[in-house]
Amino acid sequence: MAKDIKKMSDDELVAYITELGDVINRMEESDPFWYFKPTDGAIDSVKREYLSKWLKPEDIPDRVDSQLDVFLSKMSIVGAGGGNGSGKTTVGAIRGYIKSTGELPFPLEPYRVQFQTDIDKAKGKFIKGRVVAVDFRHLHGTVLPTWREWCPKKYLLKSSWTESYSAQFDVLTLYRNGKPCAKIEFMTNKQDVETFQGGELDWLVYDEEPQENIHKENLQRFRTADKVDITFCWTPTSGLSWATDLFTNLEGKQTREHFKLCSVSNPKVNLETLNEILSNVDDYNTLKMRLLGEFVSLSGLVYGRLFNKSLHLIEPFWEDLTDKEKKGYIVFSGLDPHLVTDTAGVFVLMDREGNVYVDRCFTCSGDTEDIKKLHSDIRTQNKYRMGFSVSDKSANSPIIAFGGRNIYTELKQGEYAIPALRTSEKYEGSIKAGVDVMKRKLKVNPITNKPSLFIVKRPENKHLINSFQTLERDTYANEEIKGLKDRIREGKHHHHASLRYIFQFPMNWYAENLIVPQPEYFDEAVCWS
Repeated sequence: MAKDIKKMSDDELVAYITELGDVINRMEESDPFWYFKPTDGAIDSVKREYLSKWLKPEDIPDRVDSQLDVFLSKMSIVGAGGGNGSGKTTVGAIRGYIKSTGELPFPLEPYRVQFQTDIDKAKGKFIKGRVVAVDFRHLHGTVLPTWREWCPKKYLLKSSWTESYSAQFDVLTLYRNGKPCAKIEFMTNKQDVETFQGGELDWLVYDEEPQENIHKENLQRFRTADKVDITFCWTPTSGLSWATDLFTNLEGKQTREHFKLCSVSNPKVNLETLNEILSNVDDYNTLKMRLLGEFVSLSGLVYGRLFNKSLHLIEPFWEDLTDKEKKGYIVFSGLDPHLVTDTAGVFVLMDREGNVYVDRCFTCSGDTEDIKKLHSDIRTQNKYRMGFSVSDKSANSPIIAFGGRNIYTELKQGEYAIPALRTSEKYEGSIKAGVDVMKRKLKVNPITNKPSLFIVKRPENKHLINSFQTLERDTYANEEIKGLKDRIREGKHHHHASLRYIFQFPMNWYAENLIVPQPEYFDEAVCWS
C-alpha cells in the first residue's frame, strides 16, 4: 500500500526517504547497467589540484574528453584512450551492450535520438560482437569481470551469467524473451591471426591496443555489415604506434575519432591507488599518458615542439604565380627509390632569401621508367626550374635479386632521365646532419619572426607532415649506461628520408640566366694577341 507522504511527520518522512534510497542503491548494485552515468569531462577545482601535483600548469586542460563524447560519436572507428582508472573498459562494455540489446541506461535516455540507429538494429536482427583483450590473464582478470558487472540482467538466461556464458568457448549469449538475440565472443591479442577469420561482426571492442595484423583481419569481418563499428578502449602505452597513426594520420572522409579520457574525471577512481601507480613513473611524458591518455613518444620526438602546424603549414601558392615569378625559385628533389615497395619523393622550392617550401610529395609504385616519367611530368607540368636531385645512396649498388640492376644508374640515364642526380651521403652522423639543418630552419628567426622551412598543405604531403609530428629517436636498451643514441627511427618515414637527403647538401639560389660581368678597361693582352 502506497504511503501518503503528506500525512507523515518529519521523522517519518526522513525514514521513508532513507528507505527509498536504500532500495535504489540495492537496485543499482544488483543491475548497474541501467544506472550507468557517463563522465562529462569537467575538471573541478579538486581534480585540478590533484592534476597539479603531477603535471605542469600548461598541460592541465580546462575540460577533458568524456565518456559521453565517446557514446555520442558517429564515427566508424572510435578511440577511448584513457589513463589509469579512467573507465575505458567500462565504456567498451556499455557500448557493446547498447549495440547488442538496443537498451539505454537511464542517464542516456535524453540522447535516445542519437542512439536510434543502434536501437533499431538490435531490435531487428541477431547481433554479433567481439571483444579482444591483451591476453587470457587480462581477459579473465579485468575484461570479463567488467563485462559481467555491467551486463543487463534481464538479457541473461534465468538472469544468470553462468547460464549465459560459455567458459569453454569464451562466448556470452544474450536473450530476449527467452530467445537468443546476440552473441559476444571474447578473444585475445595472443591468439593466432587465423582464429579471427570466419564469421561476420556488427561491432568490435579492443581492450588495449591489438596487433596490426589482427586488426586488419577483424576489418574483414565487416564485409556484410552496414558499417565498420570498432571501439579502441586503451592506454597508449606503446607510444607512437600503428594505432596512434590510425587516429592522427587522417585522410579523405573522416571515419575515425579519438577521445582522451582523464583518470580523475572518473568519480569512481581510487586516488590513493592512482598515487601509487604514478609515484613509480619517472618520465614526464609517461605521466601525461597515464593521467590524460595522451599520445606520447616513449623514446622522444625528433622535432618535438619545434614543428607547429600553425607556423609551418601554408596554403598552396605555386599555381597562383606567373611564369616570371616562378623563375624566382629554384627547385630541388629528393628520392627514396625502391623496386619492391613504393618509391617516395619530394620537390622543394627555395626563394632568393633562402626560405624552403616543400611544395609536393609523390609516391610511385612502378619500375624505374615509371619513376622517371612521373618525376618528369611533375617538374614539367609545374614549370619547376630544377637545381640538383638526390637519391638514397643505397640505390647505387647492384641488386642481385633483380639480375644486378642498379636503380640509381637507371634513374639518371635514358629517356626522362632525372637531371643533376646525385647520391645522398652515408657516414656516422649523416642522418643527424640532415635533421639538424631542418631543425635550424624550423626555428623562428628573431628578425623576421618566421621560420625558413614550410610545408604546403596538400593531400599528397600528409605523410611528411605526420613525420614531423611523430618521428622518434632511436634508443639503446640500457641508455643509463650507454647514453642517448644518435639515430632516428626513420624506417616508415620515406618522404622524410627523401627530404633529409636534400638537406645534406648546400642549397644555393641563383638566377636563371647567370650574367658574368665583363671588364670595361682596355685589355692589351687580348687586343694584340
